[in-house]
Amino acid sequence: MEQSMSTFSQFSGKFFELYGQGSYTEALHLVDDAFAQYPEHRTEMITWKLCMLSRAGQLEKAIETLRDALETSSYWWMPGGLRKDPDLAPLQGNPAYDQLVAICEDRQQAAAQSNRPERLVFQPRAGSSAPYPLLISFHGWGQNAESDALHWQGLADQGWLVAVTRSSLEVADGLFTWDNLEHGMDEAKTHYEALCREFPVDSNRVVLGGFSQGGGLAVWLALTQVIPVCGVVGVGPYLNAIDTLAPTLPQKPIPNVRFYLISGAEENDEGMFAKIGALCAEQGIPFQHEVAPGIGHDFPADFEQFVKRALKFVLE
Repeated sequence: MEQSMSTFSQFSGKFFELYGQGSYTEALHLVDDAFAQYPEHRTEMITWKLCMLSRAGQLEKAIETLRDALETSSYWWMPGGLRKDPDLAPLQGNPAYDQLVAICEDRQQAAAQSNRPERLVFQPRAGSSAPYPLLISFHGWGQNAESDALHWQGLADQGWLVAVTRSSLEVADGLFTWDNLEHGMDEAKTHYEALCREFPVDSNRVVLGGFSQGGGLAVWLALTQVIPVCGVVGVGPYLNAIDTLAPTLPQKPIPNVRFYLISGAEENDEGMFAKIGALCAEQGIPFQHEVAPGIGHDFPADFEQFVKRALKFVLE
């Protein structure tokens, strides 16, 4: 693959550019060529391949692709998406396809019985002074702790205790969501309490980080002080129910909390960042929003520089 497509973010950006142009066959070829380079993204790439085959009218090939994926692994794909995604409409109602969707549903139900919330913990570098500042991060919708850790774990080299959490709610094999906000808040609180038992945590330097839906969870945890934090670093945060949740907040200032939002210049946030900023103003929370040029809904390539500025702000 060309150097300009060296990261999965760049690859996915090119894929969705072709998709938006209606160049489904070209997008399909792009995905086929990328499986070997991004094996850790196999689940979502198979979804994209199914959609492009369906859009291109290659229905038998789409069914064969899904059948082969199910027979050669324990993977499964979100039944709701397989049944309702407009890209897959030509397949929906096909008996052979519906049978494969039913297999996915069975596997999803089995996974729901065994999944538990998890976290990856990166301890501060040797010689760091205790008690440690703590950053807890939350992944985006349809992501996991392993991919999220790539963005946050470097803070351990700067003396931070870093906990990268993973929701227990699985939407596809290996991909997780915070769709149930109350459930996610309970899991976050459990993680925090366990970390405080296991490590010497500086309770005055606890920061929540998160991307997209995970960023929205971090925002709401801080606003409600379910976890007593001093700051939030949100990357493209999205809180689906913000309009209905906002009136439930106590009408009093929330002391000793600061918010730092990072977003892409090409991101369509549907007014979300302004709403978060307005809530901060109402609650007396210092708020700063930095825009990264040249990207959409994603982490900046030089995120370590952004998070350095963000942490300096929230710890002031």
